[in-house]
Amino acid sequence: MKERIAKGFDLLSPVYDRLARLIIGRDIVLSQLYFLDQFRGCKSLLILGAGTGWVLKDVCKNFTDLKIDYIELSPGMIRKARIKLEDNKQITFIQGTEDDIPNHGYDGVITNFYLDMFTERSLSRVIGKIRSAVSQDSIWVVTDFVNERKMQAIKLWCMYRFFRMMTRIEAGKLADWKSVIHKAGFRLSQSVRFNNGFITSNLYQLD
Repeated sequence: MKERIAKGFDLLSPVYDRLARLIIGRDIVLSQLYFLDQFRGCKSLLILGAGTGWVLKDVCKNFTDLKIDYIELSPGMIRKARIKLEDNKQITFIQGTEDDIPNHGYDGVITNFYLDMFTERSLSRVIGKIRSAVSQDSIWVVTDFVNERKMQAIKLWCMYRFFRMMTRIEAGKLADWKSVIHKAGFRLSQSVRFNNGFITSNLYQLD
């Protein structure tokens, strides 16, 4: 299953960022940048599903002492990220998933449009892996879609049909990821909406 997903995202990697901005617009960028300042003072950052790595350029530019573990399943995405970052020594590139998190005690985590790939049942395991990897005073930025209006449901239906066909992700609809995060013991500190409420960027901390 993971190999099929990786191959699917490899095929999309040359156009992935352009496609996302074409479909969603500039908010796909702004939403992922909104809470970056919150990582000031952090020493270690875990990024899951890091994609082509464009957001890493902003992170590395502003936080030169931050050590980053970048985990991405697609080799094609990793290649694009390496080119963008020019082998920046702050970053350790890891091909894999939450099952391949190498360390514990991270004081920062980013998951941008990562949780939407999983069913609600799988999310409990994924978020459990994240919780076991972070320190008690860590912060976690989650940016993802929400499904609260008819038009959002239509957009998500189309997007899931496309990504199921291209990448074979397991989810066929958006899980209630907010509830699963809450049940895992994380508290929502701040939340901001983008794209008429279709995207939400959230700052979480452990209770």
